[in-house]
Amino acid sequence: MMRMSKSMMLGAALVLGACGGKDSVDDAEYVEATPDLSGTALEINGEAAAEEGAAMIVDGFGVNQGELNGQGPEFLENARLEVQALNSAIKEAITPMVELVNKGAAEARPGDVLVYGPSDRANATFTFTIKKVTPQRFVWKLEARPLGSTDGSANKLVAAGGVTKGVVAHRGRGTLAINLDNLKAVSTPGAVTGQGKLMASFAHTVGDDKTLAYRLSNFTPNPANHEPVTGAFVGHRRQPSGATRVRVLGKYNLEGTSSAAKENVIAAVRWIPGLGGRADIIASGGDIAEGRFYIGSACWDRQEVEKFRILRLCTKAQLQTPASCEVVAGSVVGMREACPGTELAGEISPPSDDPSDISQEPDAPADPEPVPGDVTAEL
Repeated sequence: MMRMSKSMMLGAALVLGACGGKDSVDDAEYVEATPDLSGTALEINGEAAAEEGAAMIVDGFGVNQGELNGQGPEFLENARLEVQALNSAIKEAITPMVELVNKGAAEARPGDVLVYGPSDRANATFTFTIKKVTPQRFVWKLEARPLGSTDGSANKLVAAGGVTKGVVAHRGRGTLAINLDNLKAVSTPGAVTGQGKLMASFAHTVGDDKTLAYRLSNFTPNPANHEPVTGAFVGHRRQPSGATRVRVLGKYNLEGTSSAAKENVIAAVRWIPGLGGRADIIASGGDIAEGRFYIGSACWDRQEVEKFRILRLCTKAQLQTPASCEVVAGSVVGMREACPGTELAGEISPPSDDPSDISQEPDAPADPEPVPGDVTAEL
């Protein structure tokens, strides 16, 4: 319940901050149609997010920063790094919108359009525009230009999207797309380290279930320490249970491989509050021979203490029969029988080896809209 209450507090702050502008524009219904952080971020351990409240939602999105220290379960920790990377980019785009709306003083324009800004932040000058298309459908765009510039023609599109509103503010069905290349191009040098594009769709149901799908193009929050990624991330959270599933991809060196070469790893991770979690991975490239794959699984208890891990080496033909694959020497930790619950045990069930697979994980509460093909605005 802590997570829901803090999210609602964020929504309330947006509305309260936006209604007292100098033009006294009644923009409450527009504000309710803006995206927020908790509704668009992937989560792994929703139980931890609930316990730690708003700081977790805003700063970590269900990622415990203290656990990203090399001490946690390998498959879980590497998946968390990818979730953290994605959510940091979401925060980069959504925070300027929140700040602009909180300042109020929206300018009303013909066609049911409100414009917030331009307003300077630390790294650029931002303008947020939102249009009411129908009583429930709103579309928006975030533009930026060099800090302090008064030249509107210098604006670049850094984020765009839309939502068909649900019952609760900042919830519904919609899209969100972010262009970090454009943001970097207009920002103070060195202020933005990310690159690439994120295109997403989301769906929220009554009770704050959420389903997310992201398509990434050459994305990284910082090329100095995170390999660029092109492919799909998906995930969902079920309420009231708080159970989550995500599927992410990244480039890192698996323990047990013979060199420092980074593999392409796709990981499907699930979390069941009060019980624990499990990951299934498939890896190729790096120092894995062409046509061969590493597949693995691991489970951990609710304190995230790893109970079992295994890695197998397979051919393409063997991927449907994991037990027929060769166990990688030294890869086995613990016993599968120690996994907390039958849902988290069982033989390896590797995800698809297609990094662009945008299909949802099992038990997703809804199907989101199609993911946009690029970062484009509908207004």
